[in-house]
Amino acid sequence: MSIAASLQVLTGRIRWRRMPWLLPLGAVMLTALGAAFIWSSHSQGHAIKHLVFAGLGCAVFGMVALVDYRHFAGITLPLYLLGLLALAGLWTPLGVTVNNARRWYDLGLFNVQPSEPMKLLLVLALADYFRFPQHTERLRHLAVPLVLTGVAMALTIVQPDFGAALMLVPAFCGVAFLGGVRWRNFALLTLVGCVLLAAAWFTPGVLRPYQKQRVASFINPAANPESSASYNAEQAMLAISAGGMHGQGWGRGVLNRLGRVPERHTDFIFPVIAEEWGFARTAPLVLAYVVLAACMAWVAWRTEDPFGRLVVGGVLSVFTAQAFLHMAVSLRLAPITGLTLPLVSYGGSSLLTTYAAFGLVASVAMHRSPLFRGRLAG
Repeated sequence: MSIAASLQVLTGRIRWRRMPWLLPLGAVMLTALGAAFIWSSHSQGHAIKHLVFAGLGCAVFGMVALVDYRHFAGITLPLYLLGLLALAGLWTPLGVTVNNARRWYDLGLFNVQPSEPMKLLLVLALADYFRFPQHTERLRHLAVPLVLTGVAMALTIVQPDFGAALMLVPAFCGVAFLGGVRWRNFALLTLVGCVLLAAAWFTPGVLRPYQKQRVASFINPAANPESSASYNAEQAMLAISAGGMHGQGWGRGVLNRLGRVPERHTDFIFPVIAEEWGFARTAPLVLAYVVLAACMAWVAWRTEDPFGRLVVGGVLSVFTAQAFLHMAVSLRLAPITGLTLPLVSYGGSSLLTTYAAFGLVASVAMHRSPLFRGRLAG
């Protein structure tokens, strides 16, 4: 078979008019905005690195978007197992420990965080399972996807990276909901999840002291005002309120310049934006995430193929959950979780994974019809 014929098989028939151009355009705009505030909050060097990763991300988006996503349906389990292997490999000499967390591989020029692509690999594995209607009929059919999710969560929590592990929950919920899992089964799983969280809270050694402190400081900030969790949340809120309506100007945020906002180029970049841009210009940023979410929801609604619809639903669930939980933490509406703001915060692994996920959504949009109508459509 010639190279041209092989590429034709790999890409299938591409319908360019169906490309959701809002996704790549919105991603590039948010990434450029992120580079500006990474420069403001950290350094010009990190901003340049962010833009370099954005360039790589655009290339990844293009490659993934051109490939017919339906080819992934047969290899989701091997890809998922590779993701687990990458998570487990962190505990070999290849893994790197930074700030008492073992989350990265050091590749010399940059570090790779395997928990980021694991979100996307889990979405693919769950979509491949739930695309068959018979896999949602009974509660026992949820055993396989729960094991897939639980193992990935366990390997992420032990790093420890509770925030990344938490994002696997909306991946499961989004795909399972669109797959047709019954509400009563969701209610039962929620009850079991609450029981497990309570057991983890009271079982010594499961949750680390700082993780409990974050939750306690969120519930009652006055109980331990000297804790780092209370301090970080308070500084984030002060930065947001200091921005007012029009902000203090780019690079002129007082709390940002004084270094009072913690992890201000990653986990708390939203307060930096709010302080320097104010409500008038930060509100459109929030709206941009709503527009991107609506664009993905439109693609999912228009897609006939169950596998494609579930993939888009999973990407949508993870992306929106992470974006708005990041903002909620900054506004003291949720405990500190250590989550980045997608496309805006500094982090090459997160940026490349998000562009790859958007590429999958674009591929689904351009290959909407099911490959095997009789067997897969439900």
